Amino acid sequence: MKTKFEVVSSKYVYRGRVVHLRTDSVSSSLRKQIVCREVVEHPGSVAIVAIDEHDNVYLVSQYRHAVDKVLMEIPAGTLEKGESSFDTAKRELREEIGMSADHLISAGSFYLAPGYSSETMEVYLAKGLNPDPLPQDVDEDIVVHIVPFEKLLEQVCAGEFSDIKTVAALLLVARNNL
Repeated sequence: MKTKFEVVSSKYVYRGRVVHLRTDSVSSSLRKQIVCREVVEHPGSVAIVAIDEHDNVYLVSQYRHAVDKVLMEIPAGTLEKGESSFDTAKRELREEIGMSADHLISAGSFYLAPGYSSETMEVYLAKGLNPDPLPQDVDEDIVVHIVPFEKLLEQVCAGEFSDIKTVAALLLVARNNL
């Protein structure tokens, strides 16, 4: 049996620079009741697995205020209004690791937190890296690290990374032999 859901009402409770929060009243054909759902609307994002000619992966470490930690992760960023995921990936590569790529290949996409957020993340593999920096965003304090792909994959499989986009993106690239 397929359950049908209908949004009975929807109200924005917050509109921010990047995300909006709305509450939806949703009816379920299975339970015959109305439930409240909170939804974070997000424009979407990209993550980039940047690999050089020696099979090294470029990572960045940066402070993430929501978890009050410095995390090691692959370059990533939010789509700007009217910007494609491909163009966002090119921009983020230049801003975060100071490189452009001769080859930028889509490796797949996924929802980051579908229980409460609309955000989808497109993963790109970047190869043929060339120095081509853009200024970093003013709110970012990034340090670039370079790690051999196989070592990084071992660390991911050993549970040494808590950043899910890094884990998922590396596994996508490894699984698809990209």
